[in-house]
Amino acid sequence: MHTLLIDVSAFDAGAWRQAVQAGAMPRLRRLLRLAARRDAEAAAADSGTDSGTDSGTDSQAAWLSPAERWLGRAFGLHDRRSAHAAEQFPWGALAARAADPQPAGRAWGVALPVHLVLGRDRLQLADPAALRLQPQEEQALLDAVLPLLGEQDWTLRIAEPGCWLLGHRSLQRVRTADSLRAVGRNAADWMPGGDDAAPWRRLLTEIQMVWLAHPVNQARQQAGLPEVNSLWLHGCGELPEMPRSPFVADARAPLQGLGGSCGWLRALGLALPALAPAAQVGTLRVLQPGVQDAADAGAACARLDEQADAVLRQALREQPRVRLVLAGERGWAELELGRAGGWRVWRDSASGSLLAAI
Repeated sequence: MHTLLIDVSAFDAGAWRQAVQAGAMPRLRRLLRLAARRDAEAAAADSGTDSGTDSGTDSQAAWLSPAERWLGRAFGLHDRRSAHAAEQFPWGALAARAADPQPAGRAWGVALPVHLVLGRDRLQLADPAALRLQPQEEQALLDAVLPLLGEQDWTLRIAEPGCWLLGHRSLQRVRTADSLRAVGRNAADWMPGGDDAAPWRRLLTEIQMVWLAHPVNQARQQAGLPEVNSLWLHGCGELPEMPRSPFVADARAPLQGLGGSCGWLRALGLALPALAPAAQVGTLRVLQPGVQDAADAGAACARLDEQADAVLRQALREQPRVRLVLAGERGWAELELGRAGGWRVWRDSASGSLLAAI
């Protein structure tokens, strides 16, 4: 079965609801009349209610985004009872194990080179996709901190441009949030938490000091480009054995190309080609507005609506049933569309409520 995951967690929840209530995404709303709901988190299941978390308390509400929680269940790493409260998904270990089946017996995390700005009353994270680091710049920054890493038994390597993997035994229980959730919000609320994060915080301080006057950053400043002054850590944990994947990437839309701001999507794109398939597999497509897109909710919704309509209609031409997962800032809903579902006009208002609730 084809699966389309629409993740709109880059949107502020209020801006998203306002756009939906104003009639945004008419194509998707029409298609939702054909859908049967299969499963949902509390937030998506009950329009107008939250999912047991305080969506205004940033990282203390939920470290994992709803899209990550749904993927944790799909991969069999989170069960129904723990999916909503789960604090970790080992994205770094998944990507590291895909690259090396025996990755030195340590916990891993995804580390994105980023630009942090200390404002008057908040710490701001610039969109990682906007850095546009050159390969030689990345390598020079990495080489500069390798002596620090070796002294403390850390491993840091570039998995692909703009996406690094960090390994250390202390990362097993560090709670983190994806960078996509912190851009545009107070980034201080989303920094790695828990006592187990102390070794990482110490190392990060040393890395920041090394990079402060690095020639790469000096050259970027002179060119009017944001300097790389930190690493954003996410997806920490161990993975004793590789899970079997219920998905294969759609060759028409490689996952790596969609998530410049999103660490988990880049890790998933790295891992999928190396994972053994489960008994039943289907293609996975992910539509995820970027941070800059979400700043203009109306235009972003229009593009997303057009893309989702095209993907779903093509999928229904290829298979009789398609799974659609809607994931926002508060929860997710899983639906199934079929060719013979029948037009259900009475579901029009319900489809709008469902979109507004995620």
